[in-house]
Amino acid sequence: MTLLITGAAGFTGRTLIQYLVSKGEQDIWGLVHSRYTDPEPDNVVTYVKGDLLDKRQIQKIIDDICPDRIIHLAGIQKGSLQDLLTTNIVGTQNLLDAAHSVKALCRIIIVSSSAVYGYAGTAPIPETMPAAPRSIYGISKTAQEMVAMLDHVTHGSRITIVRPFNLIGPGQPATFVCGRIISQIVQIQSGLQTKLNLFEIESRRDFIDVRDVVRAYEALVNHPDFESHCSGQIFNVGSEKTYNISEVISIIEKITGTSYSINLSEGSQKILIPTQQSDNTRIEKITAWHPEIPLEKSLIDMLAEKQKSLDIGTIS
Repeated sequence: MTLLITGAAGFTGRTLIQYLVSKGEQDIWGLVHSRYTDPEPDNVVTYVKGDLLDKRQIQKIIDDICPDRIIHLAGIQKGSLQDLLTTNIVGTQNLLDAAHSVKALCRIIIVSSSAVYGYAGTAPIPETMPAAPRSIYGISKTAQEMVAMLDHVTHGSRITIVRPFNLIGPGQPATFVCGRIISQIVQIQSGLQTKLNLFEIESRRDFIDVRDVVRAYEALVNHPDFESHCSGQIFNVGSEKTYNISEVISIIEKITGTSYSINLSEGSQKILIPTQQSDNTRIEKITAWHPEIPLEKSLIDMLAEKQKSLDIGTIS
């Protein structure tokens, strides 16, 4: 059973591959963008370079691999509306076109985002909540979902959509809020800066560890009754708990035994999404998956990993 992971060089991709290898997966292919340097050779994972916007190239890659399962992580979070729409929608469509022309029964996980919900109030959000994105990224992911569901309806493709909430975890880049905070904490510990520079600290988010998230992807793509229980469905993946940024910083202060001054950017934009919280009822019922890693554990591991990568010693 061949598995293809797009976006294999990314934060989630690397964590997913590590988890799948630990589970004994044998035939794993990782698609990485042509701009990346060659990944380290691996006895289990075969990496191939490609650009999802190159329709012919992707068709050839899918023809050669002939995957039974695909987990589609590739995409971008930042950029112009045109860049986001092109990469997240056209790239997805090219992958789907190639996949169903090669293996009609291929299982496909499309990784979307809780950004499609926008602000849906203070209650936990079920998958039945209508999409109402408040960012161009959320717009692009909403459209990506629509393209995927259209393919499911018109071609009978076996597609599942997953909406992860706010990711955290070891190795997270500074493009994510917690990754940015951890990077700055380590800079402060190194004496390279004195304050945390942030845009705001009041919005509440459902932070879910990437190591929990990849377990959810695996549980779905390998579900024994995928066609009847997962195909054509949307699943939330979150922690079902919320914290604002100031609470995250308080936890880090407890971990490190240090208080941190905060510098908020002047003229910060209005907080368009004051809070988001996942309702995991559907995925827990179908797969028995549930989140296991508490926020404090995630932050401890993130700090340790970042300190190790910069060789500045352990958490103090």
